[in-house]
Amino acid sequence: MPNPYLHGNFAPVLDERSDDHELPVTGVIPPDLEGRLLRNGPNPAVIPSDESDYHWFSGDGMIHAVSLAGGKATGYRNRWVRTRSLANKVGTSPPRGPREPIDGPANTHVIRHGGTTLALVESGFPHALSPDLDRARVHDFDGSLASPMTAHPKVDPDSGELVFFGSDVFGPSFLRYHVADATGQLVRTEEIDIPRATMMHDFGMTSTRAVFLDLPIVFDLELATTGRSLPYRWMPEAGARVGVMPRAGGNDDIRWITMDPSYVFHVLNCFDDGDNVVMDVIRYDKAFDTAPGEVISSSLPSLARWTIDAAANRVLEQRLDDLPVEFPRIDDAVAGKPHRYGYCTRLGDRVRDPTSVGLVKYDLQRDASTRYEPGEHRTAGEPVFVRAVDGHGEDEGWVLTVVFDATRDASDLVILDATSFGGPPVATVHLPARVPYGFHGSWVPTGT
Repeated sequence: MPNPYLHGNFAPVLDERSDDHELPVTGVIPPDLEGRLLRNGPNPAVIPSDESDYHWFSGDGMIHAVSLAGGKATGYRNRWVRTRSLANKVGTSPPRGPREPIDGPANTHVIRHGGTTLALVESGFPHALSPDLDRARVHDFDGSLASPMTAHPKVDPDSGELVFFGSDVFGPSFLRYHVADATGQLVRTEEIDIPRATMMHDFGMTSTRAVFLDLPIVFDLELATTGRSLPYRWMPEAGARVGVMPRAGGNDDIRWITMDPSYVFHVLNCFDDGDNVVMDVIRYDKAFDTAPGEVISSSLPSLARWTIDAAANRVLEQRLDDLPVEFPRIDDAVAGKPHRYGYCTRLGDRVRDPTSVGLVKYDLQRDASTRYEPGEHRTAGEPVFVRAVDGHGEDEGWVLTVVFDATRDASDLVILDATSFGGPPVATVHLPARVPYGFHGSWVPTGT
């Protein structure tokens, strides 16, 4: 059976481009969009001869950058993240900086914090990228970071702090909690006791608390010794729980609360509601319960709300929608605070077909949703919200998404007005190349 993650628009591109010239645009680019959309995703530099050996999560990282300025699209470029793993395969210059415990890709997310652009993956250290994306260095916060960093850190919109965790299969400790200040200096590390190495991909941050997801996808040393690129398995007998900790606290302050087994790759947002914590998540019944080379789950994910009542030692779950969705995003200005809107990719209805068929905007106050349909033979990626310069409301801004157009075997950057989400795009930037399906990205304004 062909590996779905090596065909169609999952297949890698093998050329790096520097199209530093104005790109064709349909419509009008909002003039307050001054900066770059950076998008990371797996793009294997060497295609395995045995397709069953490849998992989407293990491909080499590639950053795609689309530059906007003065109401124009001023360029596109793509670069592999120069990891030691890539250097070992194809002979690129290895990154400067310390050695990592495992030489792997940096393929999951890309953020800008404290004046540094970081390519992230949960299994390794961040890689700091040069402005032209041609160079990288391993970023261990000046020696303060001793184990991997999640690909899903949270920025506190008030303090500018970067709040994150790291999972370490070589523990104990298997879990560490970290805080970097607004300048990018690591100022806190706390070791958190958990009994085993679980796949903790994301977490929750409120204004006052952190929420850890200790869910039953477990590191399997036996699978690791056989060479499996992702040696994890679904183990519901290990149990599932969430851990609520004051952001200023440590291991002794965590309250662990058990719940029914499920899995969450991504958290939409998380906020305090009195003594309770409300967390909106993309929930799977199970994951990593399929054979190597197949899709990651035998179930389709959907948006759910977990209300964590630590005093009563329970998690109340409410399914918010039946649509299969993934890659949730919010206006980052409300991270850790009550939110009204969320944006997701809308997946197909078949488990074995992992592609997106559009986007969904959720209005959680009105219990309503609006869909964006990109059109026939077109598939949309993660939606990234950018607040308008004069925007005050939570949806007053733009949603940027990379759309693959199968009719021309190339991709577009589509810009939507978030307040009229289901309408036609404000602008479509026609990119000169195909951008394979990837994971996460960020809008980086000019001058930050």
